[in-house]
Amino acid sequence: MLSNTQKRLILVVIDFLFSAFIWNVNASWGNPFLTCLILSTTTFLIVLTPFEIYWSFRDIWFDRWVPLQLQDLEISKVRISVGDGFLNADLVKPKNIEKIKSKEAIIVISHGFSDTKETLQYYYYPLALHGYVILAYDARGMGESKKAGKRSHFLKRIEDYNKILDWIKNNDNLSQKKIFSTGISIGAITVLCGGFQREDVEKIIAISSMSFYRQNIPKYNPLVLFSYFIKGVKLFPNEEENTKLSPYLVFKKLKEGLSSEDWKLFSQKVMLIHCKNDKIIKFKNFKENRTILETPEKNLLTLRKGGHSQKKNELALVGATLKFFNS
Repeated sequence: MLSNTQKRLILVVIDFLFSAFIWNVNASWGNPFLTCLILSTTTFLIVLTPFEIYWSFRDIWFDRWVPLQLQDLEISKVRISVGDGFLNADLVKPKNIEKIKSKEAIIVISHGFSDTKETLQYYYYPLALHGYVILAYDARGMGESKKAGKRSHFLKRIEDYNKILDWIKNNDNLSQKKIFSTGISIGAITVLCGGFQREDVEKIIAISSMSFYRQNIPKYNPLVLFSYFIKGVKLFPNEEENTKLSPYLVFKKLKEGLSSEDWKLFSQKVMLIHCKNDKIIKFKNFKENRTILETPEKNLLTLRKGGHSQKKNELALVGATLKFFNS
């Protein structure tokens, strides 16, 4: 996975070569030195500027919550083997032992496609302060887990998530705790497709989740399409891949094999959260998942604004999460 510096360097090299080509064309037409310089420099800036504007706004978004250091929390680093590498995670818990005993639960946090575990500190630190143990991990290809694989391998992310759950069950200090999960965007797909069928995952919150992967992956948005293409995301999965990556189909398959009473128990362990103005994962995904799950109203949260990234909805997310996990 390329770093931001490497991406900028590649862009500058390509941009320079293209500008040199413009210079050469104008020189071959007999234009004077000053004209060649102005046209090639203008070309360089026209190509570079949009990328720099995008990167600047992206950094402003990711840095809106500065890294936090809270005296009441204890944070330790853990490495979890996923076969072809290791995922790096933060194990966050309050220093007050009585708070931990009051919950006796661990929450696994699965971030979105372009996020890292630090991006969601604003979300899971308050949960830890209320007594929950938090396992926030960097997915393969992201953050401190860049060497574990490619972030575009979504099926591998689901496998990794299940290995994280197995690691918890085999950890002497964590094995007796209830397991909850929260995922955002591709992280929501991960926890739903990987954890819904597991009886040891007692509660799941899916924020901005897809329903059907192949039908709803945003391949018709030019900017998103270009971003996914560059990052190697599979836009047209085969039937087997689509089934494994589509929460709706995972729900449907399990529902067909359960009695209505057992299904009710499974469906009630999921809370769905979505913004009506989400332009990346349309609101219809929320409706489709809600319909197949038959989700009770108390396990639903719809927000009018905030988009796919839930901008300015942070406090609402924390409040809804605490209410659901505490119930």
